[in-house]
Amino acid sequence: MVKWFIYKDVLESIMEFSKSFYPNEFSGMLYSKDNIIEDIYIIPQTKSNYNSAVIRLDLVPMSFYVNGSVHSHPTPNGDPSNADLSFFQSKDINIIAYYPFSLSSFKAYNSFGKEVCLEVIIREENKNL
Repeated sequence: MVKWFIYKDVLESIMEFSKSFYPNEFSGMLYSKDNIIEDIYIIPQTKSNYNSAVIRLDLVPMSFYVNGSVHSHPTPNGDPSNADLSFFQSKDINIIAYYPFSLSSFKAYNSFGKEVCLEVIIREENKNL
C-alpha cells in the first residue's frame, strides 16, 4: 500500500479555501513529489455551486507532478459521489475536505475510490537561506 503525506500548511490552505467558498464547493489540483503533497493549484475559470465544482482540465498545468485533486463538500460528509469516483480514476491521490473544514475533517482516496491514509507532516525550513 502506498503511503501519502501532506504538508500541514497545504492542508491549512485547503481548509481556508473550503471555508471561503462555503456554501459552494471548492476544487483544485494537487502537486506532489515522492508521495508528499507539496502544493495546491487553483485552476482558472473553475465553476462551483452548492453540490459540484467543474474544473477546466485544459487549464491544468501539464506536469507529471500535478497528479491529484481536492474538493470540498459543504456538508459533514466526506464520502465521494459517483461523479467524484469517476473523476478520481485519472488521479493518484484525491482529497475531500468537508464541513466544518478543520484539520481533521478530510478524507483521502486513491484512483479506485478506496480510502487511504494521508499523514500530515510539517514542512522543514530551508536551512541554507
